Amino acid sequence: MAEGVIADYISPSDEIQDSDGSIDPSGLLDEVSLYNLYDDRDSPEQDAERILEITYPTETLTTIIENTTQKLNGNDGFSEGGQIVGGGYGSGKSHIELVVYHLFNSPNLGQRWLDQRGIDVDIPDETRSAALQMFNLDKDYNRLSEAVGDYLGIDQWAGDTDLPTVHQIRDTLENEPTLILIDEFERWFGMANRSEYKDDNLAFLQNLLEAAGRDDTRLSVFVSLLYEDADVQAITQRTNPFTHDLSSRRDEKIDFILHRLVGTVTDSGGVSSLAKEYTDVYRQNDQIQLEDYHDMQDRIERYYPFHPVLLQLLMEKYSEQRISSDARGLLRFLAEILRDNYTSVDFILTGDVDVFTYTDRFQYIDSELVGKYVNDYHRIQKPDGSFGEFHEELLNIVLLHSLARAGEEGANKRQMLMGTMRKGINAHRIVQTFTEEVYGHAWHIHRINGEYAFDVDENPAARIEKKSEDIHKHDAIHRVESLTREDLFDGHNNVYILDPVNTEQDIPDTKALKIAVSLGAKRNYDEDFEELTTGQEREFNNTLVLVTPEKRSSVDTNTGIIELARKVVAGEQLKREEEVLPEGFEEIHDQNYQNLRDRVRDKYGTIHTSTKRGLFPQDLPSGGNVDFYTATKEVVKPDSSQLRSEVKNAVKDADASGIQYEHLKNDFYRNPSYTTLTSEDELEEAIDSLCRDGVIQAGNYFDERVGSLGNDTNLVHQQYLEQDDDDEEEETITIDKTGSIDGGDGSETSGTATSTGGTKTGGEGASTAFECPQCGSELEGTSCECGFEFDASDIREGKVSVEGGSTDEMLDTFGIEEEVGPKIQSHPIMGTLDADNKPDLIDTLEREIGIEWDIHEAEISVSGTLTSDDLTDYGISAGALDEKVSLDETFVIDPDEPMSRQSFLSLVWDLNVPEQASLSVSLQVDKNE
Repeated sequence: MAEGVIADYISPSDEIQDSDGSIDPSGLLDEVSLYNLYDDRDSPEQDAERILEITYPTETLTTIIENTTQKLNGNDGFSEGGQIVGGGYGSGKSHIELVVYHLFNSPNLGQRWLDQRGIDVDIPDETRSAALQMFNLDKDYNRLSEAVGDYLGIDQWAGDTDLPTVHQIRDTLENEPTLILIDEFERWFGMANRSEYKDDNLAFLQNLLEAAGRDDTRLSVFVSLLYEDADVQAITQRTNPFTHDLSSRRDEKIDFILHRLVGTVTDSGGVSSLAKEYTDVYRQNDQIQLEDYHDMQDRIERYYPFHPVLLQLLMEKYSEQRISSDARGLLRFLAEILRDNYTSVDFILTGDVDVFTYTDRFQYIDSELVGKYVNDYHRIQKPDGSFGEFHEELLNIVLLHSLARAGEEGANKRQMLMGTMRKGINAHRIVQTFTEEVYGHAWHIHRINGEYAFDVDENPAARIEKKSEDIHKHDAIHRVESLTREDLFDGHNNVYILDPVNTEQDIPDTKALKIAVSLGAKRNYDEDFEELTTGQEREFNNTLVLVTPEKRSSVDTNTGIIELARKVVAGEQLKREEEVLPEGFEEIHDQNYQNLRDRVRDKYGTIHTSTKRGLFPQDLPSGGNVDFYTATKEVVKPDSSQLRSEVKNAVKDADASGIQYEHLKNDFYRNPSYTTLTSEDELEEAIDSLCRDGVIQAGNYFDERVGSLGNDTNLVHQQYLEQDDDDEEEETITIDKTGSIDGGDGSETSGTATSTGGTKTGGEGASTAFECPQCGSELEGTSCECGFEFDASDIREGKVSVEGGSTDEMLDTFGIEEEVGPKIQSHPIMGTLDADNKPDLIDTLEREIGIEWDIHEAEISVSGTLTSDDLTDYGISAGALDEKVSLDETFVIDPDEPMSRQSFLSLVWDLNVPEQASLSVSLQVDKNE
């Protein structure tokens, strides 16, 4: 951040600058009165030079001066001499009238001032002027005509005379430039003791304005209005005068105020750099999205040292007041704000306004709301009178945005950030501070349509906050434990909390995978694991994994998490105890739970699995709504090649006698030096893979898929197997059930069956018997006690053949029923279905896929170049990368149940693909033929 304070960039105006260079708002002439022009004593209003010096020539003032000059000079073609200046209290009406008076009453000084400011008009050399502030006239007049006549020195309009007509006004003025300024007429006109003169006063006012509208009368008449009297408004508009509404011209008021407060810009380059620096901070933050950053930079430079958002906000709020409002009241307030920050900050943000010190200025807007703010101010304040980081600033910002619109309008996140953030300050920290440390602690701040606003009613969050003060720390931690198990780990019963509070827990010593989750961050997790396993004399030590917070950032000692958990417990208790809860309670309670969940989720995580050299840490995937249970199993799930290697070595180490499957399985569950299994299927698949590759033999299975795997199945490494030709012959078994055997001499023997490696049995008329080719015992069914067995696939594949009989007869003889399943085939048979865009692909699929088809597997490939819109979908908002990023994705779809044609087409329709992309699809289908 640029070094320096406001005093390094600007100097205050002479009007507010003390002799020592400091700022003294008491020097401001913040309220002027026309009646002081006629005071016997000196007054600031009589000092024409001073009044003109502090005046900024706004567009409205410039227009008024130009119109008045043309009328008083009698310019041809210009006849509109009536001008109405409207606006609320303090909007600047009197100041404008005072400036106009001095310009034409002191023509030499006035002309010089106009020339210096580039206003190209010529003031008459002499003008007869009268400025009437109707509540403070020299005499108690009842008739407007008499008051105007006295101030202009016209005796003909005395009190007892008839009202002067338009022509008489013209003739009396004798073509002399005349300026009449009438201030606060409405309230003077409406006084009860003046009611019998209302018609006369309205008539004369109308005559004055009509005379000012004539070509032959050099008369300019000003009337200032509060727009409080309908009769006066009607009269002033009859002649269609120029009307200037000051209440709607806030930019002009801001220019006027800055002119009064800022003397000179001593470092214009520094101000420009500051404007760019702040705008860059906003541009780089995704929570501050402005429509026009260049405009913001220009306005920061123009309104320096005040942030434009602050000026607009205060101008809006001050316009709601009925007393000391708008430009007049705001002028002194901003002078005080400038004094407070002149040597402490480089730029005055909304959060820099010390609202508490100036609560009296806001009482006029909403005294009840300010009272609630004061209560919350003290509630958030620390015992020593200080505040947490950003606490006071955020509280002040919310109040300023809520004033005059209590419970309806407030501050959104952008306004909070722009009211506090400077270069080097983390925006997320500001938002987090508000949501966790201010909102809810301030009892009267409500969340309304994405904004946060003060209201006179108590926020339901405050009920939760008060209740949470009674929640014990252990109850809060216990709630975090249950949230961790039930929410983050999806409530699985094999997930346990390490060293839980308020609970005695026994992690069972079984072969199933168990996940122990730690809320604390410790230096040595190996000690935790050892205490859980060998320290408790467990048998199955390799069934435990440990999940911990990352970077040693504990959950159970984090103050913010514990406070959030207290609120969640408090909300749950209130829901059980209270029949009626404030409106919005459920939303706040749900938000507290979500905040707690997110905070706990962000603390994790690391997964520790056992190895020979102790625990091995791996990252736990996080972000979004990742199911930690599934994510943990995916991380722990053994690598297939490593598991194969461990099984192969274990079987090899068992020597020629081999090892039974049950013993091998138990070794894996017991010994932490082995890979941790998440399912027994993983071990079976490794054995099956090794058996098919000829690395080990499982029972009778070798170089083939393992048909069945029992606990007593023996596993032998291939190097211990005898390799001879007989082994190869024994793999194929021949069974003769022809009913006769060729004896070699042409004769036949009936009812005899021969099996390779077996003997002849039976005789004529006897039932055929089949012997086991391994042990010679008679086969009963498709298996033998020695371990030999066969099934339909062995017959179909020729491993068991039939002499003189068909395969179907053999299946029928042994009563073997083949498994019947869908006939899965690739589609298209060769290659893929291709398209240049998604609609064309959908059209191709609708034509290619049969209505009755079932899709068992699908693979969709997408490649293309990403446009700026596509990049936004992937979270990349960098327009410079438009069509500079390529994409190559493959989606493999393997559903648990086959998909219908329509379901698959709907899936492809919903697939989000780049605008410029090519697609290809290959399928595994059952055509139900």
